[in-house]
Amino acid sequence: MAEFEAERGMPADADTVFAVVSDLDRLPEWLPGPVDVQPTGEGEVHADVEKRGVDSEGTVQVRPEQLRVEWGHAPDYAGWLQVEHAAPGRSSVVLHLSFLGHQPETHGGKAAGEVRQWLDDGLTRLERLVAEG
Repeated sequence: MAEFEAERGMPADADTVFAVVSDLDRLPEWLPGPVDVQPTGEGEVHADVEKRGVDSEGTVQVRPEQLRVEWGHAPDYAGWLQVEHAAPGRSSVVLHLSFLGHQPETHGGKAAGEVRQWLDDGLTRLERLVAEG
């Protein structure tokens, strides 16, 4: 198993940020380039990460009362994104990924480094998106 987590301050209040991350149609606007996730139905998504040979269905749960989005593809992968209140007009986002099987990411090295970079890229894209309003 391998766990990855990144946190970033956002230049917008928590409700504004959550409105972006909870709108599944907007995922391509902020997810890192190698990761393509598209909603396919209520609580379902299709994930395609060509670089990793991933082409699978998954589930997603939006929890507005917690400002949280959770997703996964059992038994291999799970993740969550938590938006938290900060100073007025500001918030923070924690993005967490768990690789539960024997994917390359669980072995460290280049694959794990790429996941860390993808987390950072996704948060950078989200930060720009909410800053633009």
